[in-house]
Amino acid sequence: MALEIKSRLVYKVYMQTKDPNSGGQLNLLIKIQQVTATCEWVRATLGKEPIEVTRPFAEESRIEIYFDSLIEAEIALKALPVELSIQIAEAKEYKEKDWTTFWQHHFKITELGKNLRIVPEWEESPDDDKVNIIINPGLSFGTGGHFTTQFCLEALEEAVQTLNPESLIDAGTGSGILSIAAIKLGIPKINAFDYDPISIDQCHTNAARNGIDDTIHFFQADILNSDWHSKPADLVCANILTSVLLEAAPWIKRATKKRMILSGIREIEADAVADTFIQLGCREISRDGDGQWCGLVIDV
Repeated sequence: MALEIKSRLVYKVYMQTKDPNSGGQLNLLIKIQQVTATCEWVRATLGKEPIEVTRPFAEESRIEIYFDSLIEAEIALKALPVELSIQIAEAKEYKEKDWTTFWQHHFKITELGKNLRIVPEWEESPDDDKVNIIINPGLSFGTGGHFTTQFCLEALEEAVQTLNPESLIDAGTGSGILSIAAIKLGIPKINAFDYDPISIDQCHTNAARNGIDDTIHFFQADILNSDWHSKPADLVCANILTSVLLEAAPWIKRATKKRMILSGIREIEADAVADTFIQLGCREISRDGDGQWCGLVIDV
């Protein structure tokens, strides 16, 4: 079975090292039931975004955390708490070529929705009537291979067809894939942000690959600590952590004129997210899931 990239927010690797071609990598093998607790510990204690690599329907998951140096990875290894019940843990040196090889092996052309196609930069774009979105994920999350990204892209395409939106806010833009799709689908005004400056750089690069770098406003911001919601848009897309969605719910609602597309949600958390927005006066339109992850479409 092909590997799937699983994330609760974004799969981000922040590497600024003296040697740009190497760093440190901490690999963990854990039971599926421990994924949430482990990822939350990594974020709270190490200040890193974990990458979850899981085979569909597997009972175990591999978590990868990237650091500026091997020493940092080794220190993190020694700090792992016993209550996480980690089965295997190892720290090793990371080579830039390993990341490139990983993506080129696992990231293939993906057909989505009625007219969308995600094309890796190293593949040739088919010449037909479909919308080609050319992406190199680099160090940011967003290839179209994960259910949450697919859900957002397909819900975005449907919203363009039914609501004719003029504007979009892309909260937690990652690789910029949703914003690039939105422009190509005909939404003229896009504001997209992420808290990670590496992500924003990658967004500009991906937009340039698609010939639209000057048409999207990418900027760095924290969804919980900025005024990104002060200028509402017809659509708001947020593919981020459930805990962040719940905390930011009033701002997401305030920023939305017509519809919000929400994902990055575990299926067991979907009711809690939907209920939070319903209590704010919103209306759930649809939801979909793959057994682990879920997305919601909600109108104001």
